[in-house]
Amino acid sequence: MENEKSLIKNKKDNKNSYLPIILIIVGIVLVDQIVKIVITNIGQITLIENILKFEIFENTNAAYGIGSNSTLMYIVTNLVIIAIITKFITSQNEFVDFKFKILLSFIIAGGISNVIDRIIRGYVLEFINIKLLINLPVLNIADIFVIIGWVSIAAIFAGFTVKEWREQKNKK
Repeated sequence: MENEKSLIKNKKDNKNSYLPIILIIVGIVLVDQIVKIVITNIGQITLIENILKFEIFENTNAAYGIGSNSTLMYIVTNLVIIAIITKFITSQNEFVDFKFKILLSFIIAGGISNVIDRIIRGYVLEFINIKLLINLPVLNIADIFVIIGWVSIAAIFAGFTVKEWREQKNKK
């Protein structure tokens, strides 16, 4: 009987662990969408001359302007990726570190916000134009969170791989 209570409590605790993830996703989507509305009404703003501008670009392609202008294809692709990540988080909830879930939620939030743009506007509104030594793609807040999520996950995987190599090398 006590084991059953403990299992029920653990399942309830796992469901409650989704709340911070949901709040992060909703928060990022809201901030990105609100900033897009504000920047659309304000127009171009130069923050640092020749380095950082907020100016509106309509991205009808995929990330970094790659693609074939197929809004429906991009919406479907984003939704599939969002669904896969969401399924991973929910099916592996007790095995996935909370920090890793946060990184995955950044990717989900960015994807959702950009899908909202494609559905409502027919394109993704990009506005953060950074000019450094190289020309970076124009971004939005959602893009930045997607990049943070993927790059951080790649760094975590690289760290695990290096650790495994070292452990195998030390065994020999």
